Formats: sequence, structure tokens, C-alpha cells
Amino acid sequence: MRVRLAAALVLVLAPWCAAHVRAAGETVSYEAGGEKVRAYVAKPAEPGARPGIVIVHHFWGLDTHTLDVADRFARLGYVAVAPDLYRGRLGADFGLAQEMMLKLDEARAVAIVKGAIAYLRGPGGAGPRPVALVGFGMGGRVALATALQAADVQALVIFYGHVETTPEAVLPIKVPVLGVFGTDDRVVPAAEAKQFEAALKTAGKEATIIIYRGVAHAFFDDTRPDHDPQLSTDAWARTTDYLATTLGPLQPQQPGPAPPPPAGVSSRPVDPPGL
Repeated sequence: MRVRLAAALVLVLAPWCAAHVRAAGETVSYEAGGEKVRAYVAKPAEPGARPGIVIVHHFWGLDTHTLDVADRFARLGYVAVAPDLYRGRLGADFGLAQEMMLKLDEARAVAIVKGAIAYLRGPGGAGPRPVALVGFGMGGRVALATALQAADVQALVIFYGHVETTPEAVLPIKVPVLGVFGTDDRVVPAAEAKQFEAALKTAGKEATIIIYRGVAHAFFDDTRPDHDPQLSTDAWARTTDYLATTLGPLQPQQPGPAPPPPAGVSSRPVDPPGL
């Protein structure tokens, strides 16, 4: 009976484990803004100069979800680095995470992200190849703030982060923008996303804003109650397509263990991109 139960558990857990296998990532450190910053770096199996991605974590900190996103990018062929804005701390509960977020100095956070960009362009990183910023929640706001300060990046992806809402405020943006939001988000209302979209259009910026219907804040995070598997699959596909267009083609990877197939793309409608 125990043998049969163990075998059954293996069959049940195998797809989950395959989806959460940690890539060949490592913890590194670099100097930024006068401090030593800790970061997680995930690289493709095959060597070579590759586009880089800086992942800016949400208000929970540099948690397993953020590491998993970095690993997923690495499996696609990108060099991904996720800096730690909280100096090693994690939001064990909502109150602590909110406290750490409120204490985070935006200028310091931007300096850390710029340091991550410089790290990617250093030895063993992306070199001269293009780099994108991808931020989630609080990290979306920090990624936008970094792009507004003329960071040397070629693309910006914001997942449900607070944004600017006037043409004057978004005028410094020099790169294409992809924004992903939800209609039921109580943290970053859909109205704010629509104002962002209108501001970008008025300012003549290249941008695509997607507002998914029926999902709340952090719907992409598979460790949170509001996670939507189907729309997360769609958002990931749109993100990777966008990065392939803005950063250029990737070098082919050697065949390896394939991740489990996606759950499928939802047929639920989304607001069409207005830009």
C-alpha cells in the first residue's frame, strides 16, 4: 500500500516539480549607490552573448516567485538578474511587506536597478546586447522610475505597478513599453492604467497596454490567492513575444527537458491595446 501511495504521489507531483525546477542560478553581489547589493542571476545552459533582463521584485521581496520568473527567462535564452531591494528580508506577512515597501527609497531602488543593468553588461553577462526591465507590482513602479531616468535599456515591461498619468510625466521614456493590468485590481485601478495609456499615446510613445478583465492585483503570481493560471499563460506569451520583438532574436538552445505544457489561454476577453 505504501509503495502504491508513493508511486501515486510521484505521478501527481511530477508536473508541479518540473514547473518549479530551479535553473542553474546563483547569488551574486555588486556595488550600487555606495552599498553592496545581493542579486539572483539565472543564465541559459548554452554560453554566449545574450540579451539581458532585470527583474524588479514585488513588495514581498526577492521570493521564490521572483526566482522562478528569472529561471523561466533563462530557460528561454536570456541572462536574468533579480536584485534584492530589501537587503535580504522577505515580507512574511502583508503588514511586514507593506512596511518594507513604504520604507524603500525610490532613488536608492533606481540606483540598485541601474547597478543590475551595469552588472548584466559586465563580463559574463549580456555584454553589449540589449537589456529589458521587467517589474511586478512595486517593482513595476521602480522599473518605470528607472526608465524615466534615462537608464540604458531597450524595453520596459510593467506588471500592475503604479504608473504616471500625464503626457509630461512620461515624456522622458525612450523605450517601447508593455503594461499588464487587471480590471479588478484594487491596488492599481484600471482607470490609472487607462490614463497611463492615454498619456503615452499623447506623448507619442511606443506602447501596448493590456487590461485583463476579471483579474485582481498580482494575478500572475502563482503563490498568491488571486493567481489566474490561464491569463498568466497569456500574459507570459505576450511578454515573451514583446521581448523577442524589442530585444531581437535569441540564440538557439540545445534540446533539454521541456517544461509542462501551459494550462491554455483563456478565451475571456481583454481590453484591446489602444496604442
